[in-house]
Amino acid sequence: MVVYHGGTEIIEIPRIIRSDVGRDFGVGFYTTDIEEQAIRWAHRKALAASRFISDAKAILNIFKAVEI
Repeated sequence: MVVYHGGTEIIEIPRIIRSDVGRDFGVGFYTTDIEEQAIRWAHRKALAASRFISDAKAILNIFKAVEI
């Protein structure tokens, strides 16, 4: 399975952090299996970050699950 994460940073290895907050779209690291959706997220995040960081770039991170 391949999942995508859209943001402004390259994520080599995502950190999975357990949280007591059990709500949708709260604190977390979000992925999708829809590439176009992650690309839209990356562009939105880059646009928002550009107010503070002049060279903010949209980054699409791709993760592939490998059976071992």
